[in-house]
Amino acid sequence: LIEESVEHVMRRTRLQPRMLPLLLAANPVNWGKPGKLSTVEALAASLYLLGRVDQCKELLSKFRWGERFLELNKEPLEAYAEAKSSAELVSLQFEFFDIEVEQDE
Repeated sequence: LIEESVEHVMRRTRLQPRMLPLLLAANPVNWGKPGKLSTVEALAASLYLLGRVDQCKELLSKFRWGERFLELNKEPLEAYAEAKSSAELVSLQFEFFDIEVEQDE
């Protein structure tokens, strides 16, 4: 049912699915785990990548670990924000993180 709703919205709005690039979590539950971001971290990363760095910092300032999120991800966020294409952004992830590509057997 949820999948059908999402598909319906995607068709009606012509939205393109997107995924955040790999970043390190700074929240206490998933500290240092790649890709295990809290909702706040994901929203902050989105704001940063959209060029709304001040809003990103303001949002993260509400959390004790917020500044640490930016410290941990400074270089990747800057590089991701400068990427000219999705392909470039995906390849940048390999430069910052040791990613193993899963292969179907």
